[in-house]
This record gives sequence, structure tokens and C-alpha cells, in this order.
Amino acid sequence: MGYRKQPKPLILTFENDEELAGLEVHVRRKSLGEYLEIVGLAESDIDGPVLVRQLEEFTRSLISWNLEEEDGTPVPPSRDAVFAQDKDLMLKVATRWIERLEGVVDAPLPESSPAGEPSPEASIPMEPLSSHPTPTAVPA
Repeated sequence: MGYRKQPKPLILTFENDEELAGLEVHVRRKSLGEYLEIVGLAESDIDGPVLVRQLEEFTRSLISWNLEEEDGTPVPPSRDAVFAQDKDLMLKVATRWIERLEGVVDAPLPESSPAGEPSPEASIPMEPLSSHPTPTAVPA
């Protein structure tokens, strides 16, 4: 019996962006070939056609999101709906998508993180042991 992969979506969140806090976007993962093409597009000079191709690829990957219009109407996860949204909003979402494909995680350090403190190993004295230990006097 072989291993069957279970596709899991990428979930994009925006906790560190005051304007987009609460937005959650579910997108399909990409194959290695698709990822390399997207990254290749991102590394080239961004011009109209390249940006359009990136956004088209994003719309093909979009599964669902909790985006709503100003009146509370849900925005469908479709190409037409994506291209009807505010440019800055969609560029932020698409940029986060590319970052997640690249493995960038937007998560704060856990509370238990030493936050840059030196590791304990750095403070352990590392003096060489002498080859002939000197006997210590034991009080009688």
C-alpha cells in the first residue's frame, strides 16, 4: 500500500496588518513546477503582464475567503470578484500568498521564546581539562 497525500490548503491570515486583521483566505497549494514559475515571475521586473499572470494564478488557487463587501455581502472566490476588488487589498493578499508558497510564516514568537537572549551553552566555561589533575587536600 502506498502513501496517499492529503491536500491541505494554505491559510493566509493578516494579524500583523491592522487594515486586513480578521481576513482569512484559503488557497490551494502549488506543485513544484507551478511554484517555480510563480517565483520566476516574482523575480523578474514587475510589469503589467507579469502581475496579471500572478493574479490569474492566485485566482485559480483561491478556494474560499471571508471577504465581504461594505454592505456585508460575501465576495465569491472567483476571478471576476478578485479583479473587482481594491488594487491595494488584492496586492497585499497575493503578496502574502507568494510569501506562504515560499515558506514565509507570519507568526509571532511563542511566549516561551528567549527573544534573542544568549543560549545557555554560550555561558558554559570551555576550558581544557589538564591531563594531570592536581589532588585537592581533604581536611582531616
